[in-house]
This record gives sequence, structure tokens and C-alpha cells, in this order.
Amino acid sequence: MFAGQELRSTDRPIYGSSAITINDTVYFYGGYYAVPPWNMEALWSIANTIDPSTFSQLSTDPFASPTVIYGQLLSFNNSIYTFGGHHPVNISESLPPEPLRYYRLDLDTLAWAPLQKKNESGPLERYWHSAVACQEKAYLFGGMNITGPLDNDYFWIYHFLTDRWESIALTPSYVTPRCGHTASMLSDGNMVLLGGYRCVGNYTSNAAMNKSLFPLDHAAVFDTITAEWRNQSLGGNIIPDARTYHSAVTTQDNWIIICGGQDGNAQPYHNYISSLGDKQAMTAVLDTSRWSWMIPDASINQPFPRSFAAASLINDTQMAFGFGINHQTIYDGLYVFDSKNGKWLGQETEEQVSHHALHTSVAFISTMIVLGVVVLALATFGCYTLIKRRFTFRIRHVLCRIKELIWCPRAGEPLWAEITRTLFRFLFSGVFIAVVVIIILQVRNSPIIEQKYRIHTDDYTIDVPDIRFCFDGWEPGASPTILCSTDYGTSCSQYVRNITVNIQTGLDYYGDPLACFLFRAPSDFRLGRTNNRHGSGSYLKFHYYGQLADDTARVHVAFYHKLHDPNLPVYHIEDSSSFEWYSPEEDAEFQSTEQENLRTDNAYDLEPNKVTTSSYEIIERQGMQDGNVWNYVGVGIVRDTEYSVSSAAMTEPSIAYFLSDPRPLGALHVFPKDYEVTVVHEQRAFTLVNAMGIIGGIFGLIIGLQACLFGYRPRSPWGVVHRWSVGQMRQSLLDGLRSKFPEAANVPIVHPVHRRFSVAVRRTAHQPKLPKRSNTEPAAWQVAETIKKEIIYESDEDEDDNESSRMARLEERLHVFELLFQAYYINDEVFQSLAFALKADIPSPAPRPGRHDLNLP
Repeated sequence: MFAGQELRSTDRPIYGSSAITINDTVYFYGGYYAVPPWNMEALWSIANTIDPSTFSQLSTDPFASPTVIYGQLLSFNNSIYTFGGHHPVNISESLPPEPLRYYRLDLDTLAWAPLQKKNESGPLERYWHSAVACQEKAYLFGGMNITGPLDNDYFWIYHFLTDRWESIALTPSYVTPRCGHTASMLSDGNMVLLGGYRCVGNYTSNAAMNKSLFPLDHAAVFDTITAEWRNQSLGGNIIPDARTYHSAVTTQDNWIIICGGQDGNAQPYHNYISSLGDKQAMTAVLDTSRWSWMIPDASINQPFPRSFAAASLINDTQMAFGFGINHQTIYDGLYVFDSKNGKWLGQETEEQVSHHALHTSVAFISTMIVLGVVVLALATFGCYTLIKRRFTFRIRHVLCRIKELIWCPRAGEPLWAEITRTLFRFLFSGVFIAVVVIIILQVRNSPIIEQKYRIHTDDYTIDVPDIRFCFDGWEPGASPTILCSTDYGTSCSQYVRNITVNIQTGLDYYGDPLACFLFRAPSDFRLGRTNNRHGSGSYLKFHYYGQLADDTARVHVAFYHKLHDPNLPVYHIEDSSSFEWYSPEEDAEFQSTEQENLRTDNAYDLEPNKVTTSSYEIIERQGMQDGNVWNYVGVGIVRDTEYSVSSAAMTEPSIAYFLSDPRPLGALHVFPKDYEVTVVHEQRAFTLVNAMGIIGGIFGLIIGLQACLFGYRPRSPWGVVHRWSVGQMRQSLLDGLRSKFPEAANVPIVHPVHRRFSVAVRRTAHQPKLPKRSNTEPAAWQVAETIKKEIIYESDEDEDDNESSRMARLEERLHVFELLFQAYYINDEVFQSLAFALKADIPSPAPRPGRHDLNLP
């Protein structure tokens, strides 16, 4: 398995290769490839800008070139030298140790030249060693071969000009042979050894043995000028974690940058540096002028935890770091660390990310503030209206208003027309009430439907499910082992619990003893997309080890939601979280399916020696509470949330083959189907909110049909605000009318043109009495108006009804008509335009008349 979508991906997953920089070009050689072609003799180059587009393979003679892994590269006189390493296939421990294999590549001709000395004194073949160059010499230290540690064969000096080896004895007691370390050459000729372990075992047993690491609070330093060793103590606020199989480069300022590696636990129980959560532990910088460690801050641009990576110095102060392996994942990406600012360089700077996040946050906060102000203003106005509103009316006024609404014949209209209109009005009202009742019953009996949508976090990360593994048919007494990690290299084996004792009384698949494990990660362990590298990884990798009893062995895997895992209460697994059954039936059903092996949802039987890929989907079901009235309204619905998972799995047909030793039997890779949570939302198919639209449509249809059959009745220009105004608001409305119209004016329609017309009107049987009281007219004002009219009528009796007085009253009424129509019924824009057009031809135009200055004849 190899990881994709790394920074500066090369699409060539490699581990165990070596790197060197020559003339602004970085060369990679050797290692083991996870994709074809499998030729480990391939030589690759890339520009020191670490642009993946410049990554290319150099064509060399595949028969003359070495096939090495864990080798070391050095340069001298435009040539590349490779020291040590071994081919990882077809190794036999019965073979005697052979002399060191080393080669020289001429960069001008790209031709390899073997330099192995079979009949001369020289070092033995080795790997997990170190090699550095100083002037015309190379210093080879440590390592082991297929037979085990090297006896008195640890430290050698190679002379480039004479192609000769020189052995150096390890005289100080504190300088002990080591493997998996790094050697760095300073500009003053000091060679610094960091990390590694005391060589143990042989080619096959080394991986399964615990290793004694050299701590990084001391360094073994060899002075190439005086040929003396010293044990140099190292300081700093934080001492880096001891490690092996890491990488190191030396900058122009004599700073040593180390990165990656793993601890000394036997495989496959080892942990990679920074995989346990401390991301800062990945990288450390040693200032050799003060012999003090500096730990840079963790970054999303730093590489995933890994070992056997390749590293080389570029641009004097930067380290190019890439490739490597983490458990069964081989990496193909390249990373750049800048020692000047102590940061890993990414494709997008942290300042751009911060600026984008700040801009998004400011926009969101501004929008919420505006919405809050609008909602607060509306709420304040509603509260004020509700408090000031008049709640009681006189019974007489209410009855009068009801009568006027029901029985309101028009002048000149026969009685049968008003009776017919009233009957149809009652008929339409009954139809409307029937429709409303039917709609309400439809809301009551509306079925429950489900709406599905997806939600995600800001960083697109998602929880991991609980996964239960039960091993069936394993060798008795040989408990299998599960190791967990992510494609980012983060270890998750610490979240795998052995629950074999818990399930022995309640779970039995085929009558054979079971060994069960439960993977349950904390809430902060999340998976994310690889493009932004949030979370602990993009998918999970489980590898299981053990001894099979026969070919019928199986691995039974089941998925559960982290927030609702029935294993916790049923098998009494200790956990800090609480658990509640969604129903009593769920408890009984789960225990029944467990005891009788009837479970089919999210449960799979896997072949232990194959690789299985599984996907999962986190589901949040929001179900409505039974009997809650808000469920029928459509807003404010009360819901209960239930959590579940949906999964699928597919097993590869061929037997799995792994590179590490010891090799796992099989693996399970678990991917999120999507980095979003699927929400299943329950609601009524038809609610009161939906019914309001239908009721409004029916009401409008009835009103329109009524107007079509019996004509349109005039509506008042005043609305609810005018009618229901109270206190000062109502008084100001009446004062405004008095101030805009002539005092003691003869009001049209309310006041008759002449007293004789009022007598005639009063004698009309089916005509409403005049004057008619307005809705906003206070009782006191009505009395005052009645007195005023009586005075006017009395004065009319004594008034000389000559032509001039009659015309004056008529002009007054016309003027009042104009003011009323201008204020409440028409828009005077066209009249203003007409007046302006008529005056356009006048030589000295007068100022444009105002709104109330225009008097039409």
C-alpha cells in the first residue's frame, strides 16, 4: 500500500533510498519500490527547487549498476559513490559475509564502475550504517550484515584518490558500534553521530527484537584532524526523542537537521516518531556552535511519520526530505524544511491561510450582526404594538361593525340583489370553513417522510467508527495481534482494546474460542481529506498478526457508531461515555443477534490472509417525537437523534504479500465514504405551514368569485395601522387631517350639498343614515360634528341662496375632493407632468408648482 496526494508527489513510492545534492540537482538512488518497474537500480534526479515536474529517471546500465537498499551516497570529482546496502530478495544467511559492495557513477557518462575489493583488506558488506565525506576521504561507520553485528569491523576510512581502505579502532569505551544512526560532517572536520541503537540479531531476527536506543542528549563526535573521539553532551529546552532509521542533513551554518525515524520497540509493535500525537517530535535542529537542540513548531506541511526516508541539503540552509515507509504504507512525496525560519514549506503559505480564515470570519460576524439588529428592531416594534393595543371595545360598536360587514346595500340596488349576495357570502364562508377543516385533517393524518442531506465541519474531518474484530480459528494460546495506523503515519494501535474476556459468555460464532478486539478512538481522532491534511489521516489501516490453526480461520468484523456502541453495556466494557438504548426492543434484538449469530448489517467475515477494503458512512437520524404538536406545525419540531453507520467491504481475490518482517497475515483498510455526515431528517409531508398557502389561495379564489358575481365593493384607504392606532398615535392622525383640510369645510359624501338633499336622503329607506361614523372617529368628535352640522343647516336657512354662494360651496367641496383624492386615492405624477408640459412654451416660466399648489378646474 502506498500513500497518494502528498505534498510534491512523485508517483514513485520508495523507501530505503539515499540522496545527495550535486550542482543544484538532487539525486536519489536505490531503495525498494512499491510500484512497477521494480528495478531498484534506478537513479532519479530532481532540481533543487523540488518541483515534481522535474523529477525524472536517469538511464544507466541496469546490468552494471548495483541493486541496493539502505545504501549511502557520497560525491567526489563529479562522481557518485554508493557504499553498502543489500538486495532484499533471496538473501541466505548461510552465505559467508562478503566484502563491501561499493560503486562509482560517472555523472558525465552515467556509467557505473564496480569497486568491490574481494582479495584485499577492507570492510565487510553492511546496511543500516553511515557514510560521510571530508575532503578526499570518506568515513564509514557502524551497520550490520545478514549474519549480525560486525566484529571489530565498524569504522573505516576510504581514500577516494587511491581507492584504498583504512581501518580505525574504536578505543574509547563510550564509542560503541551502532546501527540505524546518522553521521553528519561539520565544516571543521568533526563527524557527529546521532541516534541509532546497539546492533542486535541478524537479518531475519533483528526486526522482532527490542532495540536499545542511543539518547539524543549526547553525541559521539570524531575529530578527523586529530583522529580523536569525544562524548559531546547536548542541551536545549526540549531534548528530541531517541530514534533510529531517521534522516539527517548538515547546513552551511553547521546546523544538523534530523527528521523521522521510529522507536526501539520490536516490529510490528514499534511506533514512528510523532505518530503518538506529538507532531513537534518529528523534526529537531542541532546548533553545533552551542550544542543545543531547537524544536520547530508542528505544521500541516510537515511529512507524515516515517522511517527509511531520503534527505539531502539544498540551497545551503534547506533540507529536502521524502519517500520512506510507515508500517505497510510507502510514501512518494517530497518536503522542504527551511532551517532559517524553522518551518516546513508548503504549497500555500500560512499567512494566506490565516488571511482567508480571517476574511471569512469577519464576513460571517458582520452578517450575523446585521441580522441581529433587524430581528431586534422587529421584535421591539411588535412588543410595543402588542402592549399599546386596545383589547376591549364597546359592544354596540362591535355589533354595528358586524352589521355593516354583513348587510351593506348600495344606493339604487334592489333588495333581492343584497339578499342574494348575503346568501352567497354565507355559502362561500361555509365552503371555506369546510376546506379548512379538510386541510387540518390532512395535516393530522399526514405521513412522515425523510429528507436526506449532508453536513460537514469547517475542516472536512469526520469521526471514525468503532470496529470490533473477532478472530475465529486461530492457534490456541497464540492470541492474534492487531496494529492500527493511518495513511498519514499516525499510530492508532493504542485505541485497540482486547475484549476477549468480556465476550466469552455472550458471543460464539462457530463454537470455537474467539479472540476479540474493539477499536474505539477518542473524539479528537478524526479522518480528513488529503488535500488540506486535517485530521489524523484520510483512512485507517489494520494489520493482524498471528498463527492460523487451519484454512477455515476467519476474522469477523463489525462496525458501530462511536456515540452508540451496544458492545459497551452488553459486554460491560469500561468507558467514560454514557449509553442509552433507543428502545427496549433494541436491547433485546442486539443480544439475540449476538447469541445466535444473526447479525447482517455492517458485519463481515474476512479471510485473514487477504487485504479487505471497507468504506463507512456516519448517519445521524433525527426522528420526530411522537405526540408533539409542533410536529404538525412545521416549525419548532422536537426531534430525537439516533446515530448509526452504514458500511460496505470488498476483499481482494489474491493472497496478500507484505514487505516487512514479520509479515502480517492480512489487512483491513477503512475509508470514509465521504468526509461529511449524512443526516436523515424526519418531518410531516404536510404541515400547517404548507396548509397556509393552500388556505390563502382558496380564500383569494372565493373573494375573486364573490367580486365577479356581485361586483366590487369599495375598500377603505385606511389599513390596520390606521384603524387600530391608539393613544397619541390615533390623536396625531386626526390632528393631521384637521391641519390639512379647511376648517369648518363642507365635507363631501358625509355632508350633503344642501340641507334639502339631507332631508331627501333621510327619507330614503334603504340608504344608510348620514353622516356615517368613520372607524377612526372618536365618539366625542362625532358629537361635535353633529352640532357643527346643525349650525350649518340653521345658517343655511337664513342664507341667501344666490348664485355666488352656491358656487362658493361647490368650489369648496371640489377643493376638498381634490385634496382627498390626492392624499388617499390617486398619484398626481401625471398631473404634475401635464402642468409642466403646458407651461413649457411660456417665455418666462414660473417656478414648478408644488404638490398642493395645483388647482384643476
